[in-house]
Amino acid sequence: MAKTDATYPSGSNLLGHLYRLVTAITHRTPGRNGRSELLFEAGRILGDNFESPGHSARFASHLSKIIKFDFLALAQIDHTEWTAENLLQCGVRVSGMSDGWSASLDLLPQPEVLSSDSALVCEVADVTKVEHDVAWSLHHAGVRSLISAPIHADGTVIGLMLIGAKLPNSFGEFESDTATTLADSISGSVANLRLHQRLRRELIERETISGLTKTISSSLDIAASMDDFSEEISRVVPNSGVSISVDRGAGNSNELRWATTSNSEFTPQAPRTLKAAMKIGERSVGELAIHCHPTAKYTRHHLRLLQSLASNIAGPVAAAELHFQAMALAEANLARERFEAEKREMQRVAAAKTDFLTTISHELRTPLTSILAFADVLSKNKPGTLVEKQQHQVEIIQRNGRKLKVLIDELLDTTLHDKDNITLTPEYFDLVETSSDVVQALIPITDERDQKLEITSTGESIELEGDKFRVSQVISNLVTNASKYSPQGSSIHIALDASEDEISICIADSGIGIKPIDVPYIFSAFYRADNESTRSVSGTGIGLYFSRIIVDAHGGEINVDTKPGVGTSMTVTLPRVFAGSKTSELASAA
Repeated sequence: MAKTDATYPSGSNLLGHLYRLVTAITHRTPGRNGRSELLFEAGRILGDNFESPGHSARFASHLSKIIKFDFLALAQIDHTEWTAENLLQCGVRVSGMSDGWSASLDLLPQPEVLSSDSALVCEVADVTKVEHDVAWSLHHAGVRSLISAPIHADGTVIGLMLIGAKLPNSFGEFESDTATTLADSISGSVANLRLHQRLRRELIERETISGLTKTISSSLDIAASMDDFSEEISRVVPNSGVSISVDRGAGNSNELRWATTSNSEFTPQAPRTLKAAMKIGERSVGELAIHCHPTAKYTRHHLRLLQSLASNIAGPVAAAELHFQAMALAEANLARERFEAEKREMQRVAAAKTDFLTTISHELRTPLTSILAFADVLSKNKPGTLVEKQQHQVEIIQRNGRKLKVLIDELLDTTLHDKDNITLTPEYFDLVETSSDVVQALIPITDERDQKLEITSTGESIELEGDKFRVSQVISNLVTNASKYSPQGSSIHIALDASEDEISICIADSGIGIKPIDVPYIFSAFYRADNESTRSVSGTGIGLYFSRIIVDAHGGEINVDTKPGVGTSMTVTLPRVFAGSKTSELASAA
């Protein structure tokens, strides 16, 4: 491992020996009684008002009369956590060893001192094991010689004194003996200081846990308190995020309910987490978890603190969860009531629309029937009664009257039926003959646009069981649509095909086609594609909608194959036997 350059030349043993000689002479000057008094005074100063700001400086100043040093640290030993924790430090500032430093006992420069009765002397460079251990940090700060002295109380090592010098070979047997005696002299004060530190820490921890409990209890809205909660926890358990999960009761599973906003990606399953169960008696409420800070070192004490906190906040969390569920239920009930109200309003509007359309349809039918009847009477007059121009005008009245009748019938059918309650009257009929009748009825419409209607069939007749009138409506709607959206002089082709189980009706045109964005909606009620090509064509947008209802009621399908600017093919597939009809049941029995 690379070492930093020494503050003083590492090979300057002469300086080190001279330093030790001067130190020994200086320290022997007071005599045995004087030295004993200095050691006794060191223990008194250490135990005297160590809360005062200048306490560390006073102790270090006095200690320098006993032994020369550049660095001094007193650490308490926690055998349960296997750590050394700083109590007091002065002299050279060492990176990584601030006032609150803590280190594993395995990372001490001379761990074997913990099983020794006397101080040990070493050169720092000789005991550096890994980067960032205590010896490495001291060497990096320029400390070259080191004394490690155990502090005993009742036969147990309760602390460790580290005394360092910048010059190499600064310490020998005299300094080691002095450090051992000094450690014994201050053991009582260290024990008191250690107890004081523990009591102060426990006080801070109790106050923090009490404050955290109040923070969580102060409001049923725990989400608003999570950031403050996480910050307060950091006083006793450092963290990068905090979460609270609640017990859902299904297989002891927990559901994340609240987490700090500063760490939105944090989950209790994230790596490096500490968790503690929240319980009320034997009943599990949930789990408190912290996301460990990357630079923090955690001990069993941190886990015990977390468990204590989890026990304290279990009640408030349970109350907040009940409130959360009550609010969620209230919102769900409100949403359901709003939905029911909207549903009732939609039903009312739909009923009003149906009544309106039904009334309008009937009101339009009455005068239209009269118009068509008189037009038929006029067309049946003896030849010569009407001049050619008048005869042509009567034909226009009849043609447009029939168009209007089809639209009114479609409108009325749409208001009275849907795919769930449409009434069908199945019967056996010839699809080829029925399709030809439809074409004959639509010839006046196609002739007006100089369009040609063609029918091809795989057989002279195709027998089909279904509602003949409704199937005729489907063919009429599809052919009418094809005529409206096809150019003047174009052709419309009707292809009839049959297999053993089903028939197909394909109506193909060479019209404007349908854009892909409109295809999913063309079978919806009152839907019409909105573009320049369709705006000039009249229509209600219910022909395809009603055709789909009829096809669905027959247990069939209707599909579209279209390309804008090229044309459209509508293919209807129907079963040859109408499922569920009395006719089909009789046929099966026979």
